[in-house]
Amino acid sequence: MPASSKKVNIETAKYITNYYHQFLNEKENIAHRHLYSIFKLNSESENSPRYKIYKQTGKITSDKEALELIKNGETEFFINTANRILKEHNKEIFINNCPNCQKLARTPKARQCRHCGNKWFDNENI
Repeated sequence: MPASSKKVNIETAKYITNYYHQFLNEKENIAHRHLYSIFKLNSESENSPRYKIYKQTGKITSDKEALELIKNGETEFFINTANRILKEHNKEIFINNCPNCQKLARTPKARQCRHCGNKWFDNENI
């Protein structure tokens, strides 16, 4: 089913930003990469060799506009970004909800629900 224009929850927001990342703009891409890098560094010191490498390779950013997007935390960033993507690319986004329980599937191509176990492999029209 195509995406609707209503505001998304964090699960749907991460689904959209992960599977439709081609619709992130330049600053959102930088902010997204920064968030995931900070997560991977797991509170390592800014003096650690690994942190310095992330900084040198652009995975950690000092871009003010990108950092502004994440200033209120990752939840707000993902929700704001997903809502913008939905607004601009609604017809290109497929929110894959289980036909049985209506909960979000793991990926746009998933055909088995992680919530209720329903399988819809034979439904070619979905």
